[in-house]
Order: sequence, then C-alpha cells, then structure tokens
Amino acid sequence: MAYGNISYQSETRREDLLDFIADVSPDDNPLSTLFSSGSASNTLHEWTEDFIARPTAVATEVEGSEATFSDLTNPNRRNNVTQLIRQTYRVSDTLRAIDVAGMSDMLDYQAGKAAREWKNQLEYSILNGGFASGNSGVARQMAGIVATVTSHYTTRNSGTSLSETELNDMVFDVASDVGMSDVFDMLVLPLQLRQKVSTFTAGSTKFVDASDKRLTRPVAVYESDFNVMRVFAHKDVPAAAATPGPSVLGLKEDKWKLAYLRRPERIELAKTGSSTKGMIEGEVTLEFLAERANARRSGYNITG
Repeated sequence: MAYGNISYQSETRREDLLDFIADVSPDDNPLSTLFSSGSASNTLHEWTEDFIARPTAVATEVEGSEATFSDLTNPNRRNNVTQLIRQTYRVSDTLRAIDVAGMSDMLDYQAGKAAREWKNQLEYSILNGGFASGNSGVARQMAGIVATVTSHYTTRNSGTSLSETELNDMVFDVASDVGMSDVFDMLVLPLQLRQKVSTFTAGSTKFVDASDKRLTRPVAVYESDFNVMRVFAHKDVPAAAATPGPSVLGLKEDKWKLAYLRRPERIELAKTGSSTKGMIEGEVTLEFLAERANARRSGYNITG
C-alpha cells in the first residue's frame, strides 16, 4: 500500500550514535594503589631485614660471675629483580583523521587504555610473579606476593571451608611470631571467598567509608581476636581448584613497597609508514620488607 514517505525508505537519516563510550573494564588495583613506592638504582634491588626471637626460657646469671658471649646474628640481605612491563599501541593515520564518537583523538584514547592495561599487568605481577633473574633473550620477572609469603604459608586439605576459626588461626600464627603492631592488616581473597567473609558475625564484619583518599569505594573491615583488618575482594588472587587451590592472603600494608627503576611513561616511537606507534613502559620491583608479618593459606572450597 502506498504511504507517501516513511522512515524505512529514507537514506538521508543521520545516525544516532551517542558521543561517549561505555567502559566497565575490571581495573580495580588496590595493591598497586595502596603500597607505597620508592626508587631502585639497579635491576637487582636489595635491602636488609633483621629479627629478634622471643625468649623461651628464663634468663638468670650467678652473682659475681664473668660475662659470657654467644654468636650474634647479622641482618639478612633480601632481593628482588626489576621487571620490565610494556604495553604498546598503534593507530593508522587514516583513523586519526576520521571523526569518531567519544573522543577527540584515537591515539590519545588508545594511549590512555594502554596506561590502564599497564597498571593491570603490574597488579597481576605483584600477586603472581615468579622470580626469574633473566638473561640474554629471557625477561626478568619479580617475585610476587604468592611466591614470597612462605614463613606462614599453610596448605589446607582440599575443599576446606573458610571460617572465622580459620581466619583467626591465620592471625594467631603471625601474632605468635611478630610484634602485635606488625600483624597483617589487609585480607585479600577471591571474590567468592569474600562473599563468605560477609557471613561472619563474631568479627563484626562491616563496611566503612574509605577515609584513605587512595581508595574510591567503601571498604569492608573485619575485627579478629587480635586486630582489625580491611577486606579486599581481588580478581587476581589464585581461585582455581587445581593445586594449590583457592588462596587467602593476609598482608601487612606497610611491609610491601614498589621500587621503580623507571616509572611508567608514554613513549612515542619513530614513525614508519602511515601510522603512529607508541607504548607505555616502566620497570619496577616489589620489596617485601618483613615477609613473616604476612600469611597465606590455600586449598579452600571456592564456594566457601
């Protein structure tokens, strides 16, 4: 049936494209945000650590006796290597000339995305990096938290349920070994186990506003028998059922530090052909200033 003119027949309609880009990328990175940072001056980064054990017997001396001496211990040297992290991007000159929605320049947009991806890579390495000194043709890799926390690492029987007793046992293990003010104050665990912590009642799990301006969201707080800790769900903490299994990390924030040999920067590469290339590149390592102040347990039932 003739109708005159309707929209389906029109080839002169302008497109209805909103001038913004929806982005829900999972780029929450609490560790690289909260850990303090400093500088490194070599690819092998070193520091020293000391420890005084608690006495296990009463110390007495006979009146008038000569002083006796025992061997003294020296501080231990610890080290990690700097890891080169690079995120590249390239945009054709034609695309840069086209009028696109949601941005003024595709190159700047891709550079911004690369910077976010760089920080995601850093966060993953902070947790899961395995030490590799590197050589010609082989990249250096810094040791991350999972590989570093060994003094208070316990493998639970596969399928163990995470409970308040388990959590308080973690705290007790560390509190028995270090000063009370040095017991871990962050609990970092997979999303599913974070839901389990929300059901705890004895520790008065609650949400508080993030007074720390480095945090942008409310933070869950759990009060154990010995201390108060912040609770963070983290997508990069091991959660797979395969050995060693889902993990729970207890971290002392001020005992971890990022040391930059080269802070990340945007570098525009030499132009070849009809495109513009660039990269975000930086070199960094993780300092573990007192590994024994932290705890790690693995093997939990991921559903709680």
